[in-house]
Amino acid sequence: MFDSASHSVAKPRFSARAAAVFLVGLNFLLMLVSGVVVMIAPSGRIAGQIEWTMLGLGRPQWELVHLAGGFLFIGAAVWHIWLHWSVITNLLWSGATKALCHQRELALAVGLTLFVILVAVLGLPPASWLEQMQSWFKRDFW
Repeated sequence: MFDSASHSVAKPRFSARAAAVFLVGLNFLLMLVSGVVVMIAPSGRIAGQIEWTMLGLGRPQWELVHLAGGFLFIGAAVWHIWLHWSVITNLLWSGATKALCHQRELALAVGLTLFVILVAVLGLPPASWLEQMQSWFKRDFW
């Protein structure tokens, strides 16, 4: 028979990498939820007049949760990048061939980021659709 008392399993050491990954992931979910709530919530004046709440929080509390979560997300992302810098540089640069690696993936990431910035600045779809949806909630729904 296996005697569990005499064969204790050692607790793994604290992993900063795992903590950074979990923190970034959970804060992403927090930013997603709070961002959607703030987007669909009535404007501040209307929210105050009708005493609007979601999950027990009013619009000002949701805005503060989103703002504070954003700052924590930035800090967690910087920590994550710092801890995984060698992985990131290995994805970008091959030490053996002294050449830029994953050029298509990098181009895709840069292109999508620039696309989102451009359509948001110019007010084009799909960014404009998000603005229209937010306006609909603020003006027509509430």
